[in-house]
Amino acid sequence: MASSISKAQSPLSCQLCDNPNVIKWKCKDCKLLMCDSCKERVHPKFKLSETHTIISIKDVGKTESNLSTHLGSLNISQPVISALLSTYTSKFSSFGKIQWSSNDTLYCSYYTKENGYKFFVIRFLKESIKVLQELDIECTDFALGSKDEIYYGQFQSSELKVSLTDGVTNTVLSTSPMVILCIHINKDNEIILGLREQGSPFPVTEFRTRLIAVFDVNNKRKLSIEYDQTGEKLFSYIWRISTDSYNNIYAIDQFEKFDGRLVALERSGGVKFTYKGHRSVNTSQTPFTPMGIVITKTNIVIVCDRNNNYLHALNTNGELVGLQSVTDLRIKLPCSLCFDSEGFLLIGCNTRVNEANDAKIHVAKIAL
Repeated sequence: MASSISKAQSPLSCQLCDNPNVIKWKCKDCKLLMCDSCKERVHPKFKLSETHTIISIKDVGKTESNLSTHLGSLNISQPVISALLSTYTSKFSSFGKIQWSSNDTLYCSYYTKENGYKFFVIRFLKESIKVLQELDIECTDFALGSKDEIYYGQFQSSELKVSLTDGVTNTVLSTSPMVILCIHINKDNEIILGLREQGSPFPVTEFRTRLIAVFDVNNKRKLSIEYDQTGEKLFSYIWRISTDSYNNIYAIDQFEKFDGRLVALERSGGVKFTYKGHRSVNTSQTPFTPMGIVITKTNIVIVCDRNNNYLHALNTNGELVGLQSVTDLRIKLPCSLCFDSEGFLLIGCNTRVNEANDAKIHVAKIAL
């Protein structure tokens, strides 16, 4: 009797090495429990293992649907920013997209009805911004390659182009008849595009096509994501895309009035969760307006809520781990995010219509 009780209470063994190692991981696709060693050495040898989703054993059983519906009762006090380090003022009206380069310069783009499309390379000098180069690129999103080559889709175009550092521009691939909305390059140099059909972007109907397409290093399409697990269309207007260290995909999906949500996808395309904001901040009068997204090395997803002047931080399960108003830091209309080479958070801001063209970039230390 005593021996049978002892056996029943003994810990489970790793299902790959069958040794009494501490189980720390579960593969949702293989349905296997793993120790640290097998997660790193054995599981990657499985066929299509790179598309599998591995979660901490602590997270098994947690709901991965829309968690924002029950977060309203939580008192989220953890700040996203621990200190504002510096602020740089420009002569531009907006920093719609920013990305730090390998040579410590900042690539920026924006579009406004008053000024059209702008694309420039800048460097910080004391509290001002020096423009190093202005390029003839008309886009609302771009991504930098490993050698600072610029990948972009020309406005309302189906051609993905790359502008090399020597000034030569080549066409990488075509998505015709679909139009390119946004672009991201993950850690494995796969290109991920947000696409839509041609014509007016709104209203979105069941006959419209909005999807995310993943291309391998040879620029061959390997995955298209358009529907959720129930067959419902996923996207309205895919504004920004990012990925975590596991290559899970996080997409900002905007609606017609710029309110929107964050859609988190497994590498294989399944929906992990959706986040529509926190009800202590976001209401029907102050809806969630996600514009910029960045992901830390520890896989914390930070999204800026432009119209409400907030930063929202979530873990990979969609749980809110940080929520902060940036108004007290004199940060207004945050619309783009990136990290510099030292790990500091850069926040690019908008200016309001008919105000001075003095958009700012703030440099902050994160608390998460």
